Amino acid sequence: MSKFIARIQLHKAGETDYETLNREIEKEPSVQKRRNLFVTADKFKKGEYNYRGDISFSDVANAVYKAVKKTGRDYSFTIMKNKASI
Repeated sequence: MSKFIARIQLHKAGETDYETLNREIEKEPSVQKRRNLFVTADKFKKGEYNYRGDISFSDVANAVYKAVKKTGRDYSFTIMKNKASI
């Protein structure tokens, strides 16, 4: 089972934009319900989502891309794969 963490930043976005993002992300069956929305020291909001299951990196990237396009905002995102320790 693969596990990925996607961090998404919407540029010039408000709370309603992040609500739209959350709603679209949660439509994906592979996303865990645990998500975090946090504000960093530089006051940029970012969302963090956990993906787990029989999915690939490109599946996660496509899901994120599809969700952020629904907000209509500029965005940036990173995806990290969590490697299991032995």
